[in-house]
Amino acid sequence: MSKDRTDYLLDIDKVLGPELSKKLPGFVKRYLKKRIHQDDINDCIMRADSYYGAGFFDEALKYVDITYKTRGTENLDLSKKYIFVCNHPLGGPEALIIGSLFYHLYGGGFKVTSNQLLMNMKPLAEFFTPVKVQSKNGQGRDIGARIAAMFESNEQILVFPAGLCARKIKGKVTEMPWKKMFVTQAKKYGKDVVPVHISGSNSAKYHFFSWVSRVLGLRVNIAMIFLVDELFNKKGEEFTITIGKPIPYTQFDSSKTDLQWAAAVKDQVEELSKDNGCPPNM
Repeated sequence: MSKDRTDYLLDIDKVLGPELSKKLPGFVKRYLKKRIHQDDINDCIMRADSYYGAGFFDEALKYVDITYKTRGTENLDLSKKYIFVCNHPLGGPEALIIGSLFYHLYGGGFKVTSNQLLMNMKPLAEFFTPVKVQSKNGQGRDIGARIAAMFESNEQILVFPAGLCARKIKGKVTEMPWKKMFVTQAKKYGKDVVPVHISGSNSAKYHFFSWVSRVLGLRVNIAMIFLVDELFNKKGEEFTITIGKPIPYTQFDSSKTDLQWAAAVKDQVEELSKDNGCPPNM
């Protein structure tokens, strides 16, 4: 039985949690509420025909006026379960865009790794698996169990192996090094890996605050505050998704370490972008 649509609304006090919410002055919470576009997101939920579940991927993209085109779907065997690996240029739109694509290809049977910010998008929370949490209360162990359950499942899986959004380094948008988890899990569960590239990049403002965070040695990237801004600032843009040919899990042999194989797959994803007509973002 579905919940009432008001149960899916975003609430800054619930995002912060009761302890932090009480400590923060009202003007800070009002600022954060604006930065996460609480009113806009709730307006989208209240207007949407499909206000929860996989259909909301399309509703969210329609609300922010983002479109996409896809290349390479002919490479997929729609009867097989894959681990999809994708570059991470934006920190929000790519999860919504690929979620929409998976909805049209597979229905509702998929999981996407995400940051904690997307986990607060209640209409889509069932499709997201968090990969990192700032907590000291044991939530990290729970997240580890959820990641394991995701790979053990019979669902399509999308992973962003960089973990972090692309950064601008020496004037060039640069994908962060890829972690090896997807290689290790592909071998463990016998799942082929599909390389995916998505176009786009964040704004100069985002990259500036990301740079400031690094220069100051902050443990938290303050640019994350602006990630929802980045989503809404993409209004009217079209993105390109390029799907490569599946890589058999048996290819990940002992000729390379898992980390070296991850880097090799990252290079394949960058190759996919070469003829998409979009600015380089890796």
